[in-house]
Amino acid sequence: MGSVYDFTDFDGPIAEEERKTQARRQCMYSAAALAVAEVVARAYVMYPEFERALQAFDRIYQLSGHLETPQGALLQGPPGSSKTTLAKYFAKSLPQSTLFDIGYGALFIRLRANPTQGLAVSQLLRAVKYPFTEVRKNRVYTMRDIAFEALGQKGTRIVFVDQAHCLSTQTRVRHSDVPETAASDTLREMMDEAKVGLVLLADAMFKGLEQVDAALADRVSVRLNMSHFAEGEIWLAFLQAFSKKIDAIDLSVIAADAASATYKATEGNRRSFRRLMTEAALITDDAGSKVMSVAHLRLAFERTRGDGSPRANPYAA
Repeated sequence: MGSVYDFTDFDGPIAEEERKTQARRQCMYSAAALAVAEVVARAYVMYPEFERALQAFDRIYQLSGHLETPQGALLQGPPGSSKTTLAKYFAKSLPQSTLFDIGYGALFIRLRANPTQGLAVSQLLRAVKYPFTEVRKNRVYTMRDIAFEALGQKGTRIVFVDQAHCLSTQTRVRHSDVPETAASDTLREMMDEAKVGLVLLADAMFKGLEQVDAALADRVSVRLNMSHFAEGEIWLAFLQAFSKKIDAIDLSVIAADAASATYKATEGNRRSFRRLMTEAALITDDAGSKVMSVAHLRLAFERTRGDGSPRANPYAA
């Protein structure tokens, strides 16, 4: 006899629903489809905001370590505007050099709510792959010095700090006789002492460094903005350029018949766009097709949005 949770021995709507659930769980995309999707997910397209930010990062990277004047930038934008993607793209695109260990020329850390000096130091130690990343309250400054020394040994020239808007909630606390300062103090000290450039990636709602740490704001002089695409010429040019980046599947439909629907599906949000295209590529390849269609996009929207989405499927007939 089957267990009470085995519905295969019964008939009716519950059994049918369970069989459908099991079928969904057993459904997997093919290895070939996953390979195609990976190409789509990694495709990058240059557009004005992207290029301007990369040029600023290049400048900070080249000047850091050579000049006494700290070099930094604040990049703000709404979620899904490719701030994190841009930082990781820059780090991966650095050419090999004897000036830094491979993979350490540009590092990436992430803050969280109420960041302290201990958190910032711990994140830096993790980024340089130091074996001990726990920062005890009575060893904050010692571990800070170790982190700064490691940055110098690795040849790190620029550090990207994601979720930098969390600095607005940073705390300054004291434990016994040992002070633990705020995360912004550590970032400022890193720029001054380790001669490392700094790029802060923050939400568009961030009110600015001046209200958080005037000394850090004075060092982070460059201000950059990222935004979602507006529907128009730049959006269409982006779709055309993206479709040309992919050889394994013909994506020309997104820049033609489905251009407007794709904007409605993503609202110009680049993360939503990448997720949608990746899913559509999986569906297209698994269907045995080399040409993406509106039908593939319609199913991709359903799978990435779910039944509870308040947004109607723009690809529906």
